[in-house]
Amino acid sequence: MNTRLSAGAAALLLTLASLPATAGKLFLSGGAYDDANVDLFVNGLRKATGRDANFTPNLASTSNCGTNWATTACPRIAVITAAKDSYATGLDAFQNDIPATSTSSLKRGYYNLFQTHGFSPKFITAHVDNYSVHASASTPEGQANIAVINQADAVWFVGGDQAKIIRTLLTDSGADSGLAAALRARWNNGSGNIVIAGDSAGNHALNVKMHAAGVSYGYLYYGADLPSTPVTGWQTLGDTRDGTTALRYLENGATMKGLGFLPAGILSDTHFDSRSGRLGRLAAALRSLSVQQGFGVDENTGVVVDTAAQTATVYGTNKLLIVDTAAASVQIGTYYKVNGLRVSLLTPGDRYNYSSKVVTSSKTAIGSSYYYSSYYDSADIFAALETSKSLTRVVDQTPTTNVGTAPVPVYSSGPSYPSGAPVIKLRFTRDATTKGYYAGGKYTVDKVKVDIY
Repeated sequence: MNTRLSAGAAALLLTLASLPATAGKLFLSGGAYDDANVDLFVNGLRKATGRDANFTPNLASTSNCGTNWATTACPRIAVITAAKDSYATGLDAFQNDIPATSTSSLKRGYYNLFQTHGFSPKFITAHVDNYSVHASASTPEGQANIAVINQADAVWFVGGDQAKIIRTLLTDSGADSGLAAALRARWNNGSGNIVIAGDSAGNHALNVKMHAAGVSYGYLYYGADLPSTPVTGWQTLGDTRDGTTALRYLENGATMKGLGFLPAGILSDTHFDSRSGRLGRLAAALRSLSVQQGFGVDENTGVVVDTAAQTATVYGTNKLLIVDTAAASVQIGTYYKVNGLRVSLLTPGDRYNYSSKVVTSSKTAIGSSYYYSSYYDSADIFAALETSKSLTRVVDQTPTTNVGTAPVPVYSSGPSYPSGAPVIKLRFTRDATTKGYYAGGKYTVDKVKVDIY
């Protein structure tokens, strides 16, 4: 019998062998979530586990699920609070609510938060002050944590300091600790039976290599040049080349090895437009890290990344911005200038295929009859919500271009930019590739051309 493969079959097998073994899901949360955001926690995260899908949690209850993982029907979620300052701080965040005040609502501790949304939560004890014992596969404490990971349907990395997560789960050399190896083994088994979720800093930690600190203007001003920080340098994850009190440390960023669960061709960022405009930061980080696509997840928003289907689906309240650098060209200049970025904006219910780069929305396509007759030029494009407004306006206005200005940041104290620092501009253009959709007060924007100059 002739067992030789045809050239085409051999090429197919080679392609399949090169694909990641993962078939699981990720859940990227942009931070600053509303405790009662059912679409984010139930429709997004809970249903992604595929467990107990028909149960409707009682949002007024903090005992929706049994605590015995051998018998509960609810999704079992391991909560990793390693982004917190210490074991004691992490345990407090897991166990205790933050009471409401005259200016803020009650904030659930993680146990009550997940019980409210129909999960059975357990606490992972590993933190920066005990990782050598609690993240080890050779200690009783580490083995207990690994046992929880091995039973979990979902893992939630909480927000805080992403460098603390990496310090806790990786060794000095950047290799997996016993705890990280257990989680990776669950992920790499190809059966898709675990959802790995990260909120804010926890989201960043899921990148192959994560960026941190700084602001959009600083990332552009310093030329998309981000230094790499080793795991052992976790306490100063920033651009320390001019010292830790310098403008460069405060305004530019740095990179560090992440946990590497997000596909290598994607870089995720958080708090993306509600807190401040991070489009410049993400565009520069993509350049520095040689990654083609960026996911900017906004606050109170979650994205289910299905690595088998190669899709990202939006849940929650706000937006996912997608930055594609495939056709971009870098321009010569004293700061980072680039032409031809493609930026899309998705809202809850929208889906993006990051392989085909197709945006899918159930909203009504915007034709040639536009709502706005004039352009919108932003005087401070990296202020909160200005990037989103520029993108959504350009697909529903008669003019085809908006321009946003990024003025030089001015601070009342600390180091300042030199007097010759440039005013940076972003141009948003609707062309033949661009599409817009609208329904119920929300837009979907597909592939606006963005130039930074």
